[in-house]
Amino acid sequence: MGVTLDALHALQDVERRLETLRSKIESKKRRVGAQKRSVSKQEVLISGKQTVIQSSQMEFDSIDLDVKVRDEHMVKHREALNKAKTNKEYAAILASINTEKADNAKLESRQLELMTTLEAYREELTGLVAERDRLVDKVAAAEKELAGVEAECADDLRKLTKERDGAAKGIDPSVLATFERVAERHDGEAMAEIVAANIKRNEYCCGWCNMSLTLEQVITAETRDEIQNCSSCGIILYHVKSGASA
Repeated sequence: MGVTLDALHALQDVERRLETLRSKIESKKRRVGAQKRSVSKQEVLISGKQTVIQSSQMEFDSIDLDVKVRDEHMVKHREALNKAKTNKEYAAILASINTEKADNAKLESRQLELMTTLEAYREELTGLVAERDRLVDKVAAAEKELAGVEAECADDLRKLTKERDGAAKGIDPSVLATFERVAERHDGEAMAEIVAANIKRNEYCCGWCNMSLTLEQVITAETRDEIQNCSSCGIILYHVKSGASA
């Protein structure tokens, strides 16, 4: 490799070490994010259950009010029954009382159903809230772990960032821009060695994507100190001759 590719190779080494630290931190951040999403989903379940409870409670209260009103009507009907002067008037009032009783029986039966349902809903809500609280605790633990990892990696990140800046100094800006663009696409990896699949038959492939390369690409990588990208994955290719070191 020439001066340019050697410089990029050195930069790649620093990038790998930086990416290792960044990945360590990012994995913890993803865990925090996942835990927070779990809490959010649980909050939605809690909200939905609270809405159902509120609706059922409103129905229960409405029925309760209706029953009380009908009870008052029945009291008046009984008073009127005692004052009835004719059999016809008596029968009409008695029929009204029986209708009120039948309607009240239906309403009270519905009230009992609602009481049972509300009790079950409230137990479910208690369970949902307890699970939410457990998940909130997991978020706190994950955030504490993230903070610990960030503090642990802070010095190394500063040192490697400084080292990375030093390694990038002197590299042509356009070459550096290409390197950074490729590294961003491949999780911090910008370069891959050309691999000899079958030297006797001059068969070579990209060390990143394993796609075949032409002999012309291999020769160019050996003889020219310039960026050459894999036509399949776009990674920067380099070739180490047999007996040479990377």
